[in-house]
Amino acid sequence: MTATPHNPSDAEARRLLDAARRSAPGVGESIGPYRLVEEIGRGGHSAVFRAEQLAPVRRQVAVKVLTDPAPSANVAIRFARERSVVARLRHPGIVPLIDAGEVGPPDAATPWFAMPLVDGESADRWCERVRASRAVRLRVIELAARAVAAAHAMGIVHRDLKPGNIMVAGSPADPQVHVIDFGVAKLLDPGIEGGDGLSTRVGGIVGTPEFMSPEQGNLEVDRVGPASDVYALGLVACVLLGGSIPGARSGAERSSRPMGERLRAAADRESPVISQLAADRSLRGEIDWIIAKACSREIGARYANAGALADDLARLREGQPIVAAPKDSGYAGLYALRRYRGPIAGVAVALAAIIGALAFIVSRESARAESEAARNQRLSALLETARVQLTPLTGKNRGDVVDDEKAIPLVEMMYRINVELLGTEANETQQSALVLARSYDRVDRFAEAEPLYRGLLDRAIAQGRKGDQAYLRFMLGGSLRRMGVTRAAEARQILEDALAYWQTLPNPLPATCGALLERAFVAGLEDKLDEQREFLERGIACTEATAQEGHIRRREALGFMGDFLRARGDFAAARDYYGRALAGFSPDSDLLGRRWHDSWRGELLWMDREEARKAGVEFDSAREAEFEAIVDALRKRDPTNMRLKHWAP
Repeated sequence: MTATPHNPSDAEARRLLDAARRSAPGVGESIGPYRLVEEIGRGGHSAVFRAEQLAPVRRQVAVKVLTDPAPSANVAIRFARERSVVARLRHPGIVPLIDAGEVGPPDAATPWFAMPLVDGESADRWCERVRASRAVRLRVIELAARAVAAAHAMGIVHRDLKPGNIMVAGSPADPQVHVIDFGVAKLLDPGIEGGDGLSTRVGGIVGTPEFMSPEQGNLEVDRVGPASDVYALGLVACVLLGGSIPGARSGAERSSRPMGERLRAAADRESPVISQLAADRSLRGEIDWIIAKACSREIGARYANAGALADDLARLREGQPIVAAPKDSGYAGLYALRRYRGPIAGVAVALAAIIGALAFIVSRESARAESEAARNQRLSALLETARVQLTPLTGKNRGDVVDDEKAIPLVEMMYRINVELLGTEANETQQSALVLARSYDRVDRFAEAEPLYRGLLDRAIAQGRKGDQAYLRFMLGGSLRRMGVTRAAEARQILEDALAYWQTLPNPLPATCGALLERAFVAGLEDKLDEQREFLERGIACTEATAQEGHIRRREALGFMGDFLRARGDFAAARDYYGRALAGFSPDSDLLGRRWHDSWRGELLWMDREEARKAGVEFDSAREAEFEAIVDALRKRDPTNMRLKHWAP
């Protein structure tokens, strides 16, 4: 019996034809210059293929294609938005878009886009395969957070961060981390191209419930922001470090649970304690604190964005104190003991001796009436021993003043010991108060330095010590100036008082030069440019009279004038001052020398690059590389440095 061929109606034929037209390309077919070789991933509405580009260059790429034969408006919009978002993001941890288009008839075209092929695995599988250490797993999380931070800086929230969307390649010594799949990203600025309000539609379920923040689980779309991605990264850390999602069931059980139940579990999830989740006591402390902060139920208690999380992970990796530590944990003091265990070992011995001596003295005071002179002599010797132990922590050639935030607790400790044992009026106590105030200044804690300076100044005034009054006014004025324009008028008056005294002396002092330069900076805050230049010139003349040729004080003053002229657009004159500051200068003299050398050399290169740009000529590649190296070094040392802002393209 012969089968009767099926002859569809015209309407059915058109339907079949439309469906055929809408069928997405498959393996073996071509999209533009790319031949699809292998399907490497598939979602609900799209697929990713490994593809081969034959012309104009031969290479392997990844092509993502919308596969839904009849996509809804939301699906099509999200695919288009993902393409737009990826096209705008530029970061080593985000795979860039290299091509995009549509394939098929104009009335039924299938959108696609191409990216470089990343030969990696999901973060959890990679960590297991290479048997990654805890340090490597933390590094993977840090690098993923850096990539997400780049999206946050562009006003983009990923909303579906999970191990499967963090691809890792390379070796444990050099993991290559890429964040992928921005298909459900939220655009914080509705005016951004590709933003159409879809991302803020109330009730929309986007993301994977097991990695959702409480606000996502509650479908509070308006509250979803960068901190929601931070929460998801914290849960990713739980998987990589502890092996599971807090409160979640196994993969098979998860897939069978109703969506409403999965969302409620996300909304009600308590902040995880990784050391308990992993049953690993060694995770207690800093790692517990970082993940607890990232996964706080309260949005405001989390890291503000992924960059802040990455910064804290970097501090942990580099042995720096983390910001996630509870304020009442005594962490700062404990950290100082751990960070400086060598120098502090001696301090601990000295402090133990002090405490022991104090107890001994107090217990025998009434019985033996030890003389005050002998008591003070013993205490002074003990304090001197402790002070000597601090020497390895102090800035070079700066007495006991420290330049490191981590050493501040030790200086505070010495000050409190002096107050307790000798009283606030003792000379040693006053000296330690000055050391502490200057140390606060060195690490930009100006509000804490101010009351110490004022107390010291009041005492110098009461005792009629005019030289000390001038010096303390110089220090206080500089500290107030660094607080900004709101304290400029007060700083100006205090510095003028110091200069008025020093002008009565036959010869200038080094502090006089510093006060003149501080006075110039105050004029800059007040936008009095002629006055600023006058005080800079006076400061330069002062340093030439008080410091030898090549001394760092002379170089600093010349560099400040170079900064002033560069900011005014007088590049020729600025080059002269920067050149004089750099003449015969070894950047390896000390940390301060390296900082100034890089700053001034960077300014020279930046001005040359700006002039080349304005002239429409290409800047020398070798000098561009030198400039970028200086920028990278400065960013690592001081990411808030103002030079980085004006050097930015």
